[in-house]
Amino acid sequence: MPRPLLIVSHTFPPYRGIGGRRWMKFAKALARRGHAVHVIHSAGPEALKGSPWTDDLATPGITCHPLPQRYPTVLFKRPLKRWVDKVMYRVWGRVLPLLVKGNWFDKTVFWERPFLDLASGLIDRHGIRDVLITGAPFRLLYYGTLLKQRRPINLVCDLRDTWTWQDGYGGALLSDARKAYEHGLEEAVMAGGDHITTPHPAVVEHLTRTYPQHAGKVRLLGHAIDPDELGPPRPEPSPALRRLIYAGSMYGAQEADRYFDQVIAAFERLRDTAPEAFAGSTLDLYITGHGTESHRQRVEAHGLPQHIRFHAPLPARDIFPRIAAADAVLLFIPSMNKDVLGTKFTEVFHLRRPVIHVGDAGLVSRHIEAHRLGVSIRVEELAGQLPLLMCGERRITIDTTYDLSAHLLDHITAGIERDLLTP
Repeated sequence: MPRPLLIVSHTFPPYRGIGGRRWMKFAKALARRGHAVHVIHSAGPEALKGSPWTDDLATPGITCHPLPQRYPTVLFKRPLKRWVDKVMYRVWGRVLPLLVKGNWFDKTVFWERPFLDLASGLIDRHGIRDVLITGAPFRLLYYGTLLKQRRPINLVCDLRDTWTWQDGYGGALLSDARKAYEHGLEEAVMAGGDHITTPHPAVVEHLTRTYPQHAGKVRLLGHAIDPDELGPPRPEPSPALRRLIYAGSMYGAQEADRYFDQVIAAFERLRDTAPEAFAGSTLDLYITGHGTESHRQRVEAHGLPQHIRFHAPLPARDIFPRIAAADAVLLFIPSMNKDVLGTKFTEVFHLRRPVIHVGDAGLVSRHIEAHRLGVSIRVEELAGQLPLLMCGERRITIDTTYDLSAHLLDHITAGIERDLLTP
């Protein structure tokens, strides 16, 4: 039965960032099914607006309620070019730890009171019973448990990524005392949430093992394919994978540098050993959320700008036809995400493009190889293996019958209505 809902996502269009994509899609699908969808999100600074999924905000039935960010943008904006930004980064790096318990890199550390006041008011005015909060930032999930103490709500807490058991989101820099504080917030979320969801089987496994008393609350809620964006799959690609594309974020700065060195070395080897294949080989890069100038300079220094080409990020409806037109999709996954199947995988599989996964062995590599969706290569192997793939000496045979129906947006949204919302 259609009802008013509240979705809370710190990053949400038009504020750019992959974190806003997941619940923007669910908000659109829920609104199309007749629900009145209210969304609380960060207003974000003007410099960080321009989400590829902003067009979805025009869906009738979605009402956004942006909150002022309140967190210093300089701590997460990259690259820092102005001297004043570099100075303020150091200043805030010293001041914030004095003001904040736990993880001071969490962008919602100053949101508790404004969020609770805004959310409580929306619940009262619109008769909202279902509140769905997604993190990271993770402290926002804890604020949801405080909201539940104020109002009788059904609270769904969605963990898009790992929280306290890995070193992302500044975790590697925290003292033992700060980590313990975050563990306390996580425990409160596990105890206070009515449903705990995540798109990652590895996170389900960790949570059910760590919190066996709450294992019944934890369920998989996968990333969704939005057919509106992707269009129809393309026929089988050519044997020689000469037109490559990389589209999306690139995490893990040090590993990314090593990966780029290998990409450059691969193209140089192709130039030396197979000049005819090299002449028609390209890698088009559409990197979102991260500066690319240092990588661009290295590519130019090696005389490869006509083959390794950098482009501005594009909206989803524009980038997916380019993916469909490529011979293969090159995906770099840092070691911290080797067990995390992100959004991009299901989308690429839907388009029937072979995946060239570059990264450590883990759930991602096993999934790709077990389902014949592409090939998995370690970073140190890339310079030697990529030229073989681009020449056609090494072939990839993909399973074009791989069933993705369970990953479609409407299918997953129906599961949200059935399993997560109040009757």
